[in-house]
Amino acid sequence: MRFIDYIRLAIKNLGRQKSRTFLTITAITVGSLSLILMLSLLISVRQSLIDQLNNLGAFNLVTVTRDPNSADNNQIISSGNNSPSDDGKIINDATVTAVKKIPNVVSVTPILSAWVKTIKLEGQDKKIWSNVIGFDPSSNVFNLPILAGRNIKSTDMDKIVVGMRFANTYGYGNKPADLIGKKVVFIMEGGGGTPDWGALPAKPPANANKEWWDAQNNKGIELLVEIVGVADNASMDDSQNYINIEWAKRLMTQVRWESPQCDKNQPCDNTMVLTKYDQTEKSGYGSIIINVGDTAHLQSVAAEIAKLGYGVTTAQTMLDQINRIMLLVGVGLAVIGGISLFVAAIGIINTMVMATYERIREIGVMRACGATRAIIRRLFTFEAALLGFWGGVFGIIISYGLIYIAKLIVNKYGASLGNLPLEQIGTFPWWLILSVTGFTTLVGLLSGLGPAIKAARLNPVDALRYE
Repeated sequence: MRFIDYIRLAIKNLGRQKSRTFLTITAITVGSLSLILMLSLLISVRQSLIDQLNNLGAFNLVTVTRDPNSADNNQIISSGNNSPSDDGKIINDATVTAVKKIPNVVSVTPILSAWVKTIKLEGQDKKIWSNVIGFDPSSNVFNLPILAGRNIKSTDMDKIVVGMRFANTYGYGNKPADLIGKKVVFIMEGGGGTPDWGALPAKPPANANKEWWDAQNNKGIELLVEIVGVADNASMDDSQNYINIEWAKRLMTQVRWESPQCDKNQPCDNTMVLTKYDQTEKSGYGSIIINVGDTAHLQSVAAEIAKLGYGVTTAQTMLDQINRIMLLVGVGLAVIGGISLFVAAIGIINTMVMATYERIREIGVMRACGATRAIIRRLFTFEAALLGFWGGVFGIIISYGLIYIAKLIVNKYGASLGNLPLEQIGTFPWWLILSVTGFTTLVGLLSGLGPAIKAARLNPVDALRYE
């Protein structure tokens, strides 16, 4: 028999019991549908992260952090000066100079997280926690993706590019351009001092006690900052907002009244003096970001930085971590989908066993007319494989339908769904379509193998006598 003859007979035989065939294919469709959707979600999340790194130009970047042994070295834009740990070597201007001398380093910017407790939109009561990141705009180290407005300039001392969390919080996620020109209120911890510009803090009274000092320390400092841009950082760290690093340094510097230090050689008195406290000078930068220009030099630059005793993070390191996580999650999801297909396989076995009992006389006639056991076995195997094949095909078709509906929901309610990359789901790679269809066909074939062998072993004489 020709291959096409097996297919034709398989379709004809499956059409005899339409209800049973429909239910069996439905079970396989459900199993393949769950497998496709779960794998598609994993693929889309991974691709979304890769796209974000590409848009940022992160595959040419190396991030220098303080502690080489820290498990938290997993961000391209790391603002480690907010970390509760002081482990590792301080990152200061000398470090920046040393890094610039490393071969193949194209440009460098230090990263500093400013002392901003919370922020809010002017005229609003709702406050949000925020990470205000200072970087050097003139370095052109990374391409900060901008949704509206412009990026920070080197001359911007009271300007900010806000992130997507800020835009979504105040209802501007779908209209970021409307934020341009509005004001952000920085709410900073005063600590009894004032920023390194403007009016000096009032001198403490002679009878200042602990309660007075506590009250001063609890006073916040509010600054108005103009929004000049909105960053598309939804898939990175959407809590980050961006300012010029020179202004970040000034925000990290305060002028306060303090008593001079005294020791055994210097008697203490009640004299108060104005003191400038520079947190950047004391604790250094949070990190340094380096652009190496060519990814071929990425590992050699990272190795040189490691020799200096600092931690190193690259986009490839992050991608390797993502791949490991995706592999573990994928295995778990595959087990869940496999259980569904296992149940469907039992349905195929049941269908083929019933078909064998119903067609015993037919098998006897075929054997009497010259059909070999191999032909009988192939015929039943083809029927089972066809059940699996159609289950996979219908699973793919329904997946496309569900994805289309999901995209409509995302387009209409995208802002309320957070940062899920649902808009990227639906472009299934060809290998996923072929793999799922081939896998369901294989499941059907293997499930029908036992009943097919049993049908092929029937004695022709006994089969003809069967009632």
